[in-house]
Amino acid sequence: MRALERVEARGIVKTYPGVVALDGANVAVEGGSILGLLGKNGAGKSTLIKLLAGVIAPDAGELLLDGAPIELHDPHAATAHGFAFVHQELADVPNLTVAENVGLGLGYPTRGGLVRRRALRAQAAAVLARLEAEIDPETPLARLSIAQRRLVMIAHGLAADARLFVLDEPTASLTDDEIAHLHRVLRTLRADGVAIVYVSHRLDEVFAVTDRVTVMRDGRDVFHGATADVDKPRLIEQITGTRGAVEARPRRVAPAGGEELLRVERLTLPGIVEGADLRLHAGEVLGIAGLVGAGRSELVRLICGADRAASGRIVVRGSERRIRSPRDGMEAGIVLLPEDRKTQGAVLGFSVRKNITLPAMERFRLAKPLPLPSQRRERAAAGDLVTRLRIKVADVEQPALHLSGGNQQKVVLAKWLDSDADVFVFDEPTHGIDVEGKEEVYDLMAELADQGRGVIFISSEFTELVSSCNRVVVMRDGRLVEEFEGEAISDAALVASCYSH
Repeated sequence: MRALERVEARGIVKTYPGVVALDGANVAVEGGSILGLLGKNGAGKSTLIKLLAGVIAPDAGELLLDGAPIELHDPHAATAHGFAFVHQELADVPNLTVAENVGLGLGYPTRGGLVRRRALRAQAAAVLARLEAEIDPETPLARLSIAQRRLVMIAHGLAADARLFVLDEPTASLTDDEIAHLHRVLRTLRADGVAIVYVSHRLDEVFAVTDRVTVMRDGRDVFHGATADVDKPRLIEQITGTRGAVEARPRRVAPAGGEELLRVERLTLPGIVEGADLRLHAGEVLGIAGLVGAGRSELVRLICGADRAASGRIVVRGSERRIRSPRDGMEAGIVLLPEDRKTQGAVLGFSVRKNITLPAMERFRLAKPLPLPSQRRERAAAGDLVTRLRIKVADVEQPALHLSGGNQQKVVLAKWLDSDADVFVFDEPTHGIDVEGKEEVYDLMAELADQGRGVIFISSEFTELVSSCNRVVVMRDGRLVEEFEGEAISDAALVASCYSH
């Protein structure tokens, strides 16, 4: 492996129409170290990563590798310099095998014009062994868990002899054991002299695995320091730019005797969800805890009509409803904010305005018989929600594709807030959202409950469930196995229930 001394971005400026994404940013990482790159959504982290990946070019400033200026005209140039990336939304090819993904773009070994499958498997097996990953190179990638697929992306970087790894929210949707394994892998790479940039909103992980931290705010670097020399309150202050940011929330208490909005009885999709019974009352935030693969998302997709159940009943406000599609769910007053916002929650090619008003087009329709919506009314409604949710966008006509991940999530939230729904299902709504953004999501769920609506909240971060929910049910192997209420809800109790057998 080629030794690396330092990768540095110096005085980087990048602007888009109406937005300054990077404003003289300075970030550096040494070989054999792990740098935590922190900041709110829209702070400039994603733009910096795109620049390092050769996807975009800076308007001003320079990149240096071991003290020498470099230019990254395209992703191939970044790979040639030894830069590898594990993005928040995985950029792999699920219909190829593990071995094919490990060697992708690196030049498959050939003989007589044919790929040497044995050599390709051996290459993948060698780098996977370095990662302590017990994965068969011939396995189709689509069959792997998210944690395994991230390890395959790291293996791809090792096969490319990478000297710099950039990991963007790498532990999203991972279990504690998977996170611990990933951190062991990163420490091994660090010991081998690799430079690692670790982007995360989970501060406990930052303190556990990084050597230094850099905080970005409004496109600038505002703090650099050794991780050991800073504590969590100071780091939150640097990220938010304000003192006394909320870290612990009071436990939520639901009003007694709320009307039953939703009752699920013996809902089943064989092999995925088995005989689920659930109830939700007005004014309540109900949490669903469980490990990845427990069936949480699959359950709420059945409730909302995104998937069809084989058997069971769904009762809304006392009336049984036949929910076979998302339209049926919406008509029953149930809406879903899905975990995968990019492919299921938003239409990224549409403007912010179109995304927000899409579910309620009839409301903005011009006088009959014209079928077209009033863009003036749409702009006004979208503008109000953009202000209310503090969505960082130059204009409501800006494509959602150009927003940061956290702001895309807020757009998905916005489109349902003014609906007539009774039941709101939030599936991992804080995934990839910064500290302040998370607080806003918690407040929005509480606001909906205070209005007499019901909220179902799925989160892999159990501390969120403890502070935000009145009740929490635990799923394991497709079944609802335990329920906690009030003071009985604790992080330790949820973890113990998830891992019990």
